[in-house]
Amino acid sequence: MDLQQTNFTMLWGVVDPDLKDLLTLVGNTRDLSALPDEQIDEIMTALCVNSYSEFERKFPLKAYGFFDAENQKMHFQLNRPEHLPPEFVTEYPLDRNSPTIGVLFDMIAARSRQGARTVEFDFESLTKQLSPEKMRASIQQIRKEMNYNYGKYAALPEEDPVRDDLAHKLNALFADAREHYNNPVQMLALAADDCEQRLLLSGAGDGDAKGARITAGLLALKEDGSLEVKALPPANETALAAMDDAGSAQLAKVLSEDYESNAGDYASSYVKDLVVRTFSPLATTVGSKVDYQREVENHNAYLSLYTQAQKDFMECVKPVCEILLGVHLFFEQYEDTVKSKSAMRPRLLVANCDPEMAARSGNLPRVQTFLNTTNLTNDMDNHIWQAIFPNLSFSKAGDQKEIRQVFATAKQKKKTDVYSMETLSTLTDALADYGIKTFFSFETGEDTTFDKVAKEGIGAFIDRCAPLMNKDYSACAVPCLPNVTVIPKNKSGVITGKLMTTDGENAAYSDRQEDVQRFYLNGIYIPAAFIAAGIMAACQDPDFLREKFIRSVDPTLPGVRFDIESGDNALLVPTTLAREVAGWTRSVKEEINRQGFGFILSSEVQSLKGKPVNNLTVYKARSLAHDGYQYEPIFQQTVSSYFECVLRRVSSDFKKDAVEFFFSANPSSQMQQWMNRKDFINAVIKPEDAVTYDLDERAGHCEIHFQFGGVQKNVKVRLRRTTAGAGV
Repeated sequence: MDLQQTNFTMLWGVVDPDLKDLLTLVGNTRDLSALPDEQIDEIMTALCVNSYSEFERKFPLKAYGFFDAENQKMHFQLNRPEHLPPEFVTEYPLDRNSPTIGVLFDMIAARSRQGARTVEFDFESLTKQLSPEKMRASIQQIRKEMNYNYGKYAALPEEDPVRDDLAHKLNALFADAREHYNNPVQMLALAADDCEQRLLLSGAGDGDAKGARITAGLLALKEDGSLEVKALPPANETALAAMDDAGSAQLAKVLSEDYESNAGDYASSYVKDLVVRTFSPLATTVGSKVDYQREVENHNAYLSLYTQAQKDFMECVKPVCEILLGVHLFFEQYEDTVKSKSAMRPRLLVANCDPEMAARSGNLPRVQTFLNTTNLTNDMDNHIWQAIFPNLSFSKAGDQKEIRQVFATAKQKKKTDVYSMETLSTLTDALADYGIKTFFSFETGEDTTFDKVAKEGIGAFIDRCAPLMNKDYSACAVPCLPNVTVIPKNKSGVITGKLMTTDGENAAYSDRQEDVQRFYLNGIYIPAAFIAAGIMAACQDPDFLREKFIRSVDPTLPGVRFDIESGDNALLVPTTLAREVAGWTRSVKEEINRQGFGFILSSEVQSLKGKPVNNLTVYKARSLAHDGYQYEPIFQQTVSSYFECVLRRVSSDFKKDAVEFFFSANPSSQMQQWMNRKDFINAVIKPEDAVTYDLDERAGHCEIHFQFGGVQKNVKVRLRRTTAGAGV
């Protein structure tokens, strides 16, 4: 009997403070040793996800923005401001379809497709997507589809059923348009770009020179064959020139009415005209009179406010972005390979609670009662095997030295999503009692990147993990490094545009460097624990291993004994992420090999069967358990936990006779079934392994001895005593 899943993973950390969390759903557990089935079902329904798409559906993350009238700036936060009326608060969806976060997803995908290292990749080509110009360009498709479908809609008689289908399409397109013009940040971008377009059409220069005013005309041939240019007569300042047919004007009218009904008391004639110009193919007539002073002032105000708003928005949502990208990459390690549904596909339980809150003495029993129910019963469907703990603080308290500031430096905001070593040790200790490995990584930033490890090695990481070593739970503590770079700090500048100047008759872009509007993302990184847990969860599924190895994979066995460090396994099972640096220096590589520490991702130049491997691979996969010679490979803990779970299930909670039969030479015993399949890639017991056991009836326990290639590991389980006449 083999278990149907060995990769259910728990994620620690707050994803959305306004949504349900594990501690709330478990509730008060006083006098309880386990939870009822109905409550477990409720928890799984609310918090368990099987894919990134399901994660976005169950956790529709948002940021909330409102305008601070006193400081004249936008303010953003991740929890809903309760003290403000709803009409003063704008919701900003945080998902891969939102313009800002979508750029980050595009960066990861583009680098993976190109196999480009960090130093080789053109980050600027994607950060430009955050400029007003590119934001308007992204709307062009909506505008094009809207005009196309409205033209067909208007041409059909009312009773035509096709008209009804087109109405549904138009309603969806209008909803998309509302999402854009109800978003104050995007409206600032559109307004700035709109001013710029009208100034350009009216003679704004690009660069140092003042532009000449454009007078539109038609080129024609006179009767004598000479050229003639017929100038277009000046139009009224407010005239609109149709770029299509009469249907465009009608569409503009519908857009105008839709905006007014949606905006209500807060409708603005300027915004209404902007919406119409943006989403219908109408434009200010070339040659129309423009108030240069007003348009330049508006443009500069909009662009400055937009730049500051984007900067503040990204500072607010950056921690959530890293979690979103992490969850995406957790599932991508599997989904990039296995497209069909599988019983062993990875699942994620999103605890959605602060680890420090969960580790408090008053709340830890709630976590333990929940795990008693999932991990200490014979129903293994919801058994949790591993956990992700991102953002352990990298520096110890008091490590930062205070020095006198001779030169002004940017004020560093204190991170709120970084957790202490005490919290990690408390949770890892508690989870280890249930055989759960905790993949943890260090706070994101320049100090925990591939570039930093390539320069300075892993000594600082080893020192930071010292409190977790030589503990009973050390085999369940897995430090993961380095963190993955989405966009490095030194390439994270985003130029939103240039301020403009005017002499009252012409306009031009300012040539002063300080008038270039920009903000900095200050680097965006993904905790390595997501990738480590994701690749190991994927390796548990025989369907995944079969895609990688083609043959010698048993379709019924999980990958609990799969050693990703062995042979070419790491090259056959790379991550989905592109390499970051050229590789480790000889001294760094020697240090890593000598220490044999941690779950380390590698950016080495490697090849397999003559083909280059341009992805990050797993270099080491070790826990913090140490036998005096080396750190323990993580598969050893997985195998021992798997043995204990299967033994509990087939022996009716460690009944003595059933335990003896489990290890017997009987062909139908579990041990013999595993031994008969020891040559598969995903064998539970390999040819070089040995498993023995000792029964101590007086003490009432059974000790299982594992030999993994000469390295011994022991597991002790308590026997279930039975007496004559007692129920079994």
